[in-house]
Amino acid sequence: MARRIEHRSTSERPAVEVYRTLIDPAFLEARLAELGGSSAVLVNHAKTDEDAAQFQLRHGVSADSLPAVARSVVGGDLTIDRSESWRREEDGHFTGEIAAEIAGAPCSITGSMWLRDLAEPHGAAVSELVVSGGVKVNLPFVGGKMEDLVVDQIEKLLADEERFLTEWLARRA
Repeated sequence: MARRIEHRSTSERPAVEVYRTLIDPAFLEARLAELGGSSAVLVNHAKTDEDAAQFQLRHGVSADSLPAVARSVVGGDLTIDRSESWRREEDGHFTGEIAAEIAGAPCSITGSMWLRDLAEPHGAAVSELVVSGGVKVNLPFVGGKMEDLVVDQIEKLLADEERFLTEWLARRA
């Protein structure tokens, strides 16, 4: 059975500004440079119009930072290929899908995302980003333990990405 992931964050910026940042190649490359690990790269990026974008990221994780059980499964450094697609549903509301694969590991990560403006008193611009998904590792005996490890790492990455986004937006205020 897959392990669930859910991450919520708010921003004191409108959803359209957060969306434009989340799909901006310069932002993605800077985020990868800081958080993507070894061999991090923006593999491809396609903005179909103002209302939709798709991109693929590659993250690297050194074997030294992995728990022993993970090293025994993957046998070295990890390469994680992550794809995201975003689209505007209506003003102030965006949705997306996310998927990731770990090279050489029987692991799948899938999920959905949404970003929307929240109604705030006094007209303040506040938005919420939600990432919801699951991790499935197809390994007998250790699959559940590996899923727990992957979920833990994803939750840490999402928190780091949230911090990076907040700092990025603050520098551009």
